[in-house]
Amino acid sequence: MRRTLIPVLLAIFLLSMAPYAAAEPSNHPANSMWIEPPSIVLTPQNASLGYKFNVTIWLNISNIQFYSYSIGLKYNRTQLKATRAGFTQNFTAGHDTATAGPIIDTSYLGNGSVLATESCKGEDYIQGPKVGTLIWIEFQVIAIPPQGQTLTSQIDITTCYPEDTWIMDYDLNKINLNGFNAEYTFIPEFSIVFILVMMLLISMMAMLKAGKGKK
Repeated sequence: MRRTLIPVLLAIFLLSMAPYAAAEPSNHPANSMWIEPPSIVLTPQNASLGYKFNVTIWLNISNIQFYSYSIGLKYNRTQLKATRAGFTQNFTAGHDTATAGPIIDTSYLGNGSVLATESCKGEDYIQGPKVGTLIWIEFQVIAIPPQGQTLTSQIDITTCYPEDTWIMDYDLNKINLNGFNAEYTFIPEFSIVFILVMMLLISMMAMLKAGKGKK
């Protein structure tokens, strides 16, 4: 009984900690822009209507003379609402920059969007290689799934590439950029129970197999 209880308790713990997964930034090669955390998994145990969480946009550049960037981000406005956003001043630390935005639900990109741009000034530039954060965004949960269903959507920076998601070098040339979205999921209680049952069955099968191996 003790052996079967441990996996169940572990599963409950992991599910409760899901929104805080991937606290360490992912390792994406230059030139890449991505969202942290890459996966946001909410459950009735750790979130409800009105629950808020943050994501951060990261950038990794190669040996280039970096000058400016733009982020065009889209999200599912029926599930989430962006409430606040701001520049981190991390990647561009030590440089005087001009900023526009972040603007939430812009008339240009429509509802369910965030648009932000930051550029060096004059003859200044940022010499790569370099990795750092660009902007943060706060989201609020505005929908929870009906029983037996799951809500999923993308927090998406790739759809707007290369028109509104891009980086430029000192000569104002757009640099090829790899983009990585984040996955948002809200799992109802039914799905959680199903996951726990499946993990319990897997654990029991593993114990039975181990028992047969000892004979």
